[in-house]
Amino acid sequence: MLAVIILSLFAIFLFHQFYWRRMNLPPGPMPLPLIGNLFSTIDMGNIDNQLLELKKQYGNVLTIWIPKPTVIVGGLEQLRTVFIKNGEKVANRPCIHIIAKTFCGMYGIAFGHDTFWRSQRRFFTHAFRDLGVGKPVLEDAVLTQANDACTHLKALKGQPIHLTRYMITCIGNIIFQLAFGTTISMDDTFIYEFHHNVKASGIFHHWFTYISTLWDPLKNFEFLAGPIFHEMKRKTDILSDFIKKQVKEHRETVNYEGEPRDYVDAFLIEQKKHNPSMVDAGEWSDKQLYAVLFDVFFAGIETTNATLEMFVFYMIHNPDIQKKIHEEIDRVIGKDKNIRMADQPKLPYFNACLQEVQRISVVIPLNLLHKTTEDITIDGYIVPKDTAIVSQYEMIHKDEKEFPDPWKFDPDRFLDENNNFIKDDRVTPFSVGKRACVGEALARMELFMFAATLFQHFELHPEEPNKPPPFRFVYSFTKNAKPYNCRAIERK
Repeated sequence: MLAVIILSLFAIFLFHQFYWRRMNLPPGPMPLPLIGNLFSTIDMGNIDNQLLELKKQYGNVLTIWIPKPTVIVGGLEQLRTVFIKNGEKVANRPCIHIIAKTFCGMYGIAFGHDTFWRSQRRFFTHAFRDLGVGKPVLEDAVLTQANDACTHLKALKGQPIHLTRYMITCIGNIIFQLAFGTTISMDDTFIYEFHHNVKASGIFHHWFTYISTLWDPLKNFEFLAGPIFHEMKRKTDILSDFIKKQVKEHRETVNYEGEPRDYVDAFLIEQKKHNPSMVDAGEWSDKQLYAVLFDVFFAGIETTNATLEMFVFYMIHNPDIQKKIHEEIDRVIGKDKNIRMADQPKLPYFNACLQEVQRISVVIPLNLLHKTTEDITIDGYIVPKDTAIVSQYEMIHKDEKEFPDPWKFDPDRFLDENNNFIKDDRVTPFSVGKRACVGEALARMELFMFAATLFQHFELHPEEPNKPPPFRFVYSFTKNAKPYNCRAIERK
């Protein structure tokens, strides 16, 4: 009798595990009990390529279990249906517990899932616009950073360098100027070292980050992640102390009746109106301010830097294409004139190269998770409320039906018969929908002006002749080429 009961319970368990809970969801690999696909199918250090293979087996929409179901949307039509047409239904975020404990809870814009992320996103957009994003005053700041970096590179006279340090400092200084009204010297390594330490910790693609997000029982067991959690906390505390110091200094000097000098001022002015008693929680608390500053520091620096890194990487691998960029810049702008945003439409080949970099090297291997706020239907499959769902642009950018020969770096695919640039909305480096990148305008300006200025002044070569860096990548929040040195040779 006992054996019959045990066998019956086991049969019920198997029925639930392998049929019932998967019945209406999109197809995907069979999950193992308790751990799902996390260790059997999914390797967070190669997830983009694995999802490409899974798309071949299961189609444009699939489900992986880590260990709860996560629906992956990897088809163009499905992506537009889910994240644009039904954007409100997928605008929430699951709580990423280890990130919440490491940073500032689930405040901010990027990770925020509370009721006020929308109004804070609007405030952030308006504040940055008022501070110059999209205007000539910020162009001047970007140009100053680009020229400063070029001056330092010229002084090195073609010595092998790790170019990332200069790019991160340039990008970081723009963020610092907007956020704090200050910049650091190109020789100061504060921004680079912090960025390097956080990436080196590996927390953003660690298995525990995902499994604790989707499986609540583990949220208080961060020790299972090993020393990575405490090391990450120690490193983020350095930036946290810096941010708190900046906020303290601003609070002592802000003119509450005047124009804000930077984002911190803008927030403090609004904070006084909406939270005069300084309640330590809620939309206008210091926690929200700290979290937004963390957001812009990471998202605002990391994704732009990763894209610039990959631009340089592919130009080193394709010297013939790099030569065409030089020729176009020389012909249209010259070597002595500063490049401005008004020049962008005049450089169709450069724009095609940049868009091809964004297509072929999707720098976010797995986008930030969304969470459904109600049941939705995708291609006939039912995705229940509170299910994690994510857009996977790599699965579109590498789709042979969308882009023939997708692994080939070919800027010509974005030029028409008259060599005019074709802006292709299938290439979506800044995401789409309600949670699309809030800093897109700033990032586009930085990418164009930094990259165009760099190639106006330099030829980029591998450290050793005819030995370009290998196609090996490092995974964190972003996907980067494995660190390598190159030579920046000044163009005469």
